[in-house]
Order: sequence, then structure tokens, then C-alpha cells
Amino acid sequence: MKISGINLRNALKRLDLTQGEAAEKIGVSRQTIVTWIGKSQIDAETSSLISEKLGIDMTQFNNQPEIIKPSGKIIANNSNRRKTNALVPFYNADFIAGKAEEYYEDGTIYPDYYMDVPEFAGCTAFKAYSDSMERLISSGSILFGTKLEDWRSHIEYGKIYGIVCTDGRKYLKYIRRAIDSAHFFILKSENESYDDMDMPIDKIKNIWLIDGWIVKNT
Repeated sequence: MKISGINLRNALKRLDLTQGEAAEKIGVSRQTIVTWIGKSQIDAETSSLISEKLGIDMTQFNNQPEIIKPSGKIIANNSNRRKTNALVPFYNADFIAGKAEEYYEDGTIYPDYYMDVPEFAGCTAFKAYSDSMERLISSGSILFGTKLEDWRSHIEYGKIYGIVCTDGRKYLKYIRRAIDSAHFFILKSENESYDDMDMPIDKIKNIWLIDGWIVKNT
């Protein structure tokens, strides 16, 4: 028996399980659940394990969510990504407004739909309404991001990131090296009307690497 990530997504929704609760039942990490949900097909051994641990026949949860092909010009910010057939979950949430990462913290928010964008397999898609990166990323663009787990030990300066602070504030910026690089980052905008910011590293909760975005057709 093989199932798709969509089967798993629908099963969790029907069972009223968060990703964290499902991970605990199956004996894996929550990030593993997120990875499985994004797969076009889950191997037979893993599929059997999921069915056994959740106590259900996973094949019954086969309703397909809406899958769309994006319209607009695709900008890949990280050319090293490997194309696969995995679908990208899209959350109709504004990163700057603070909702784009909630599903990682809570696990009860499900995607509005899935996007067929092989260039960004493994990413999460969400909206950007900030104009801080205007000229490069327009307000209303769809962002493709990857949550970094090891950013405290290693970060590549000069790339675009979504920065989530411990107080709930969020920024879409370049991260540059500060003079006191052990304690601060410099956050820089593409839009020249924004001044550079000194950001204390200990005030940062999460960082997302922005792998690319879609420029809407006009």
C-alpha cells in the first residue's frame, strides 16, 4: 500500500489531529510529518507505519485538494535546489502580519491549496505584502520559504530572509554581517526608503530563507 502526502493531510484533518500530535503517535518529528505531507507519494513501508500507528486505513482519505499551476514569472533565488514532483503547500497568510509560520507552532492550520512548482519542492508558499523589498519583490507576491533550523550556527550573509522576532514582529530583509557579528545582524531593505536596522540575535525566534518568489503577470 502506498499513499500520497495528500492522503495524510486529509487523514489528520478528518481525525482532528495536529501535526505535532500525529508525530507523537507515529514516533517521528513534526518536521517529518510536514515533509511527508509535501510528497506526491509516500513509500509502502512508511505508509503502512502511518496506518498502523494512527489505526486507520489511509487509502480512504483520497480527496484531492485544489492544485494550481502558478501564473507569473518564477524567480528562483537559490539555483541549487533540485527539482522534484512534490507539491508546495500555499497558506493564504501574510508573512509580515505574523501568520505564515503559525502552522509550524500550532499544527492546526492547513494549506489553502497546493502549488505545482517543482523548482520549490520542500518549500512553503505564503504572501508578502511588505514593500521593504520593492524593486525586487512586489507587495502581493507569493514567497517560497524554507525554515532554517541551524541559523544560529551558520547563516549565509547577503541573501533574503524572513525574520521572526521573539516579540512577534517580522521582517522581510537581507541579512548582512554586523561589526559585532556575535550579537547582531544588520537587516537591509531593497527599498531605499527604509533605513538599515541593527537586530540583536537573541531577539530572533525563527529565520526563513526565501528561496524565490512569483512576480505576478499584469
